[in-house]
Amino acid sequence: MTQPTSTLRPPGAADFGLLLLLALTWGSSFYFIKEAVETLPPLSLAVGRIAIGAAMLLLIARAKGQAMPRDLGLLGRMVFLGIIGNSLPFFLIAWGEQYTPSNLAAILMATIPSFVIVLAHFFTRDEPMTLGKALGCLCGFTGVVTLVGVDALKGLGDVVIGQIVILAGAFSYSLYGIHAKRLPQLGSEMLVGTILLAGLIPLIPVWLAIDQPWTLAPDGKAWFSVTWLGLLSTGGGNLLLFLLIRRVGAGFGSFSNYLVPLMGLGWGFFLAGEKPSWNALAALVLILTGLALARWLKPSSRPAASPNSAAPGR
Repeated sequence: MTQPTSTLRPPGAADFGLLLLLALTWGSSFYFIKEAVETLPPLSLAVGRIAIGAAMLLLIARAKGQAMPRDLGLLGRMVFLGIIGNSLPFFLIAWGEQYTPSNLAAILMATIPSFVIVLAHFFTRDEPMTLGKALGCLCGFTGVVTLVGVDALKGLGDVVIGQIVILAGAFSYSLYGIHAKRLPQLGSEMLVGTILLAGLIPLIPVWLAIDQPWTLAPDGKAWFSVTWLGLLSTGGGNLLLFLLIRRVGAGFGSFSNYLVPLMGLGWGFFLAGEKPSWNALAALVLILTGLALARWLKPSSRPAASPNSAAPGR
């Protein structure tokens, strides 16, 4: 199969707008997950939101005339992406959070951009490591630590296995970003919808065995929350991330992980009256500084690959 040619360019105002919209969309998850799990188990919530997101995108794809891929090699790659981008990290992070405080888990998940820019440097030829990206990751990570509180780091090493498992989930998400950008230029809705569907299938037997959904009785608030999460956070969010990866690369798209906790605070303020503390402003300054550094410190030139050489990761 012909590999996609790179069309990456430096991020512009529209790309920063998409990044903010993605963070805003994913930031709403904190509030609506909290609302849903009052009467709906986490695994049922995960299955519901993935199913709704996949159905929405596949319906849009069909309405736009996008055909389901028939190449077995491509379908295999999409199944792989569905697992590493949905099923596997959902399981790993949920398991690890049983033994890890949520604020420390947030810090561990903030390693995703660092994983992505390192992986992109070695496995792509159009996203080299730069001083700006490295400093941007440092500022962004520091912003997340500032937001959740430095005291959260005191829990490092208490239950190591839980923390390692959460880091494995973050690494799995990072692999998804690198591999997703290498998909061919087919319809975005069909590709992302099929990836979500592929991630849903392995969860279903586990869900049926553990949650026994026929015994559940979610209330109206849970139904609304899972629908919101499926349509916007899962379907819309994954599509936005995929578009960003195609336009400006996986590294830039991964910086949304620094903005998501801040957007979560904003949703909590407007919907539940939760007042953010002073450190939220400091975190915002650090995270925006990180985005600026990653954008405006230009990369040094990387030697072009010769026609006869194998491109890394291709």
